[in-house]
Amino acid sequence: MLIYFDESYDNEHRYLILGALFNPHPKFLHKKLLEMKKRNDFIGDNGKALEIKYSNCVTKKREKMNCEAIDIFIKSTSYFRAIVIDQDIMDLERFGKKSEHKKIKMARAYKKFAELLLSHNTENIYNGVLLTDELNRCNGDRFIEIMKQDFCVVGGRHCNSDYKPALKEITDIKSHIEDYHVNQINDILMGSILNNLKPTRKEYKNNVRKHLIKKLEVNNLLKESWSNYSKSIVEECYPKYNIWYWKPSNNKKQKTSV
Repeated sequence: MLIYFDESYDNEHRYLILGALFNPHPKFLHKKLLEMKKRNDFIGDNGKALEIKYSNCVTKKREKMNCEAIDIFIKSTSYFRAIVIDQDIMDLERFGKKSEHKKIKMARAYKKFAELLLSHNTENIYNGVLLTDELNRCNGDRFIEIMKQDFCVVGGRHCNSDYKPALKEITDIKSHIEDYHVNQINDILMGSILNNLKPTRKEYKNNVRKHLIKKLEVNNLLKESWSNYSKSIVEECYPKYNIWYWKPSNNKKQKTSV
């Protein structure tokens, strides 16, 4: 299993979205996405495919390619899981001592939410590979090192076997590079959530979100639609695309485990 991991923010940084694109047959998305880019003449002077992403969807051509990328995802065996954190309701003090710098607490919170997303969706995965965009963390933190301890070591916190780890490798990638351009689909899927949470007047971006909703046969990508069902029911009804809207514990005295 090859897993792409990435993040998305709105301009005000109210919403943090972490997305994971799970690929049982990773060559399919890579091949089809490359074919689509060549068909749309979206190749650079160096002969490599150019980058598509939600934030750059500013023309009709890019809208078309974003929608075609969604179609490729729908036809594949790949599936998408996201966690949405409304930072307006997140108590940062749960992630450290009052004396600690806010940046340290944010890094700890980021790791915790990434851990929640991945652990809830790797229960039956062994020896997977996690590719995470290198821009989604501050330089100098220990994100990958700590995640490896939890997922890549037999006996780790999120190892489901006595013989093999959930993940055998976690590494940084650069999503704009053709070799890893499948993560651009991850970006589009997360961007569509952000588009629903933070309305925009940008027609092309709105059309991409509407296209995804139509393909998924759902009403919207908002909390009102995705928080009414249990994890098992959502995965049974919508195995391709699942959004988890996080909410804090009611127990204010209980610190969030990190």
